[in-house]
Amino acid sequence: MASFKIHRYVLILFFLLSNTCFAVSPIAIDTTGLARVKQKIHDGTASERTHAAYRALLLKADTFLDIKNPTVMAKTIEPPTGNKHDYLSISRYWWPNPETPNGLPWVRKDGETNPETQTDAVDRKRLGTMAKGVENLSLAYYFSNDERYAKKASSMLKTWFLDEDTHMKPHLEFAQSVPGYSKGRPSGILDGKSIAEIVPNALVLLSKSPHWTKNDTLKLNKWLSDYITWLTESTLGKKENNQQNNHGSWYKFQVATLGFYLGNEPLVKEMVTLAQQSLEEQLDFEGKQTHELQRTRSFFYSCYNLDALTGIAVIGGQVGMDMWHYKTEEGKSLALAVKYLTPFINGQAWPYTDIHGVDFSGLIPTLVRLSKHSESNEFFGLLSQTIAILVEEEKKTGNKNDVLETLILKGAINI
Repeated sequence: MASFKIHRYVLILFFLLSNTCFAVSPIAIDTTGLARVKQKIHDGTASERTHAAYRALLLKADTFLDIKNPTVMAKTIEPPTGNKHDYLSISRYWWPNPETPNGLPWVRKDGETNPETQTDAVDRKRLGTMAKGVENLSLAYYFSNDERYAKKASSMLKTWFLDEDTHMKPHLEFAQSVPGYSKGRPSGILDGKSIAEIVPNALVLLSKSPHWTKNDTLKLNKWLSDYITWLTESTLGKKENNQQNNHGSWYKFQVATLGFYLGNEPLVKEMVTLAQQSLEEQLDFEGKQTHELQRTRSFFYSCYNLDALTGIAVIGGQVGMDMWHYKTEEGKSLALAVKYLTPFINGQAWPYTDIHGVDFSGLIPTLVRLSKHSESNEFFGLLSQTIAILVEEEKKTGNKNDVLETLILKGAINI
């Protein structure tokens, strides 16, 4: 991109990076910052982009109002227990084996999603629908005060987690299973990422609605507590915790996020400490994320892992831990990992395989967080450049970037 275009966008972008803004915190929503956006929408002082994002949010939320609530009971493939309350999914990058008559055991094709793993026969698609629905509906309720949205979001939460006939049991023993392999896979715990990302926030946003009661919160907190117990005490959970890539990072994010929400500060500090220590293995001396670079979607997974790690850093800050400035004995840090990506934001070609091409969208949340916690303007400048690139892409395609839309509404950026 020409430098004059970048500077032009820097002049029109104002980033809300004070301590009172939402800043894409995964939990404990800062309602002061969120309320600022809401007030501007309703008094007409918000930017046209913010108003457009709000209108788009309501349209998305409307699409969820009349759908049947997702439930694990709707799958047609039974888990090994024969109990449909047990969550079941099939790992997306695995395919029937062309070398065997029955296609078993399936074989892995990294980065290539097998559409047969994403059908309604298993639960992954429904979990995604529930999470996205609850997220959109709870935000729509907050901004609009329309109880229809709160009623539906509450209903979806109760169906998935609480109702006796439809609830999911609090474990992921059969998540990301692979036909032909009988043992559970620790990588399936990644499926629970959306639960940790969305549910605590939704409960904050729904707390003033009569459709979600204190008793509902107590029941869901019990479910989340049982889920943390399974994560931390099960064999699969312990194995996932030891993974030195994005899987290990997102495991620690889940445990830290839900631990913080439920008031377990020692557990949060344990996860943040482990995440800090993991930088020694995850990064090389240049800041390359060595495990993610081996993937066929190397840029995507480099951003994906940083999203988890900086999310953990946000949580750490709320219990007095400063992961933002933490360095290993060899000088490895979050900042070093992002600095390695800087030349590619500036136009240098990505030298590793990414079969879907380089997309900077996944890097935006990390840059927003680092911009807030850095003493220099370096990451603020990178954030400006990256948003400018995405805005240019929007103009070319005519499609709004979902990441930018979400961050605008949550008060992290204002374009």
